This record gives sequence, C-alpha cells and structure tokens, in this order.
Amino acid sequence: MNLRACAREKELAALLEQGHWPHACPAELTEHVAACSACRALVAVTQAFRRERAHAMTQPRLESPGVLWWRAQLRRRNAALERLSRPLLGAQIFAVVLALAAAGAFLAVQFRQGASWLSDLPRTLHFAALLPVAWQNYPGAGLALVLFMVFAALVGGVALYVASDR
Repeated sequence: MNLRACAREKELAALLEQGHWPHACPAELTEHVAACSACRALVAVTQAFRRERAHAMTQPRLESPGVLWWRAQLRRRNAALERLSRPLLGAQIFAVVLALAAAGAFLAVQFRQGASWLSDLPRTLHFAALLPVAWQNYPGAGLALVLFMVFAALVGGVALYVASDR
C-alpha cells in the first residue's frame, strides 16, 4: 500500500471532474496513468462512481413509506365515505320524490275543489310587482310567474346538486 500522493493526481482529478478524461488529456498524462497505480485507482473509482450515478438517475424514485401509507389511508377513508353516502343519497332522492308527489297531490286536490286562495296567491304575495307593466293586466300572468319561479328553483337545485357532486 502506497501512502504517498502522486504529483499529477490533482491535474488528473481536475480532468476527471470536468469530464475530459481520456479524450481531451495530453498523451503524457495517459502514459503516466498507465504506469502510476494511484492515478489508475483514481480513474477507476471515479469512472465507477459516474457509471453508478448515471444508472441511479435512470431508476425511478420511490416515495417515502410515510407518504405511501398516508395515501393508502386516505384512499381507504374515501372508499368508506363513498360506501356510506350511497344509501344516504338514495334516501334523499326518495324523500324529494315523496315531497314533490305530496305537493302535487295537494295542488291537484285544491284545483279540483276550486280553491280560490290558490288562484289569488300571486296577487296576495304581490308577484305582479315583478312583472312588466304591460303584463300586469293579464289574469294568468301572476300564476305563470309563480310557475316560472318554481321551475327556476328546481333547475337551480339540480344544478347545485350536480356541481356539488364533483
């Protein structure tokens, strides 16, 4: 084992660091490396490290186990919430359908019995003030406005439900 450093070792290390070995180095340095065991070892070790670094750079990087565990827990929790929300969504849809059916049945019964309060509802709530002046004299304009408002509320509710699902 030789503990002495070679005098040309620094020059060779600079060439290796810049990537100029063996193509852009003087011929006398190439001959020196062939004869000097310390310089030969420096070249061999540096080239081995470079090869291993290039190989390691091509390999995919694995995430830390903590991140993988956290993502798995998040996926598991989301799947459990999705399983729980399916029956709740069905119950909500059933409740809305029942409420709409009850409201429709109530309105149908009231129309058959000739409920005057229902036809006077737009005037009682002063919906005529929302109509243009030209439409305020038409008898069915207030009812049409009420129906339009109900339709707008239903469409808005459906749009809000679809938007919240995403």
